[in-house]
Amino acid sequence: MTDTELDILNINKRDEGAWKVLFNCFYSALCCYAENYVDDSFEAEDIVQETLANIWHKQIVFNDEHHLTYYLYRAVYNNCLSAHRSKKKTINIHASNTDLNNVDKQQWTDEDFAVSIREEMYRRLWVGIQGLSERRREIIEKTIEGKSMKEIAEELNISINTVKNAKHKAIEELKNQANSSPLWMLL
Repeated sequence: MTDTELDILNINKRDEGAWKVLFNCFYSALCCYAENYVDDSFEAEDIVQETLANIWHKQIVFNDEHHLTYYLYRAVYNNCLSAHRSKKKTINIHASNTDLNNVDKQQWTDEDFAVSIREEMYRRLWVGIQGLSERRREIIEKTIEGKSMKEIAEELNISINTVKNAKHKAIEELKNQANSSPLWMLL
């Protein structure tokens, strides 16, 4: 098992090691996601930490990684919504003779949830890239940086055909990983 593989059985048993892997896999992505709904990165971190702690204490059992992922993003979304509502109530209580039309009236829709699914797909793509062989990973990373095949070949001191073949194989490997994920159907 690697640092990015989730052990659902031990997560369900509240094994600290499995939860550490869960934390390492999801914490940053969930914080970025929460920042879409709250203006403060510290508040986003608080929401994510509180969400993870609540899940730990609720003893929720997850069927698989997909169920866990869905639950995490949905819980963070709901907690952001609750924080937003709480702020709004505080503003309404303290806003005597204030024009309340200027209060943030952001709409919360299922489209917001779709954003979380896309972000999770990006996270999984990044994990997939990190799992490629060293040569393929280097080529894909340099491609993402916008470098041409010729530039990559020169930097790595290999032929353009080697770059083409490695890039093609890396993309195929990433496509296979992506196709095995039911998250694509949610987009």
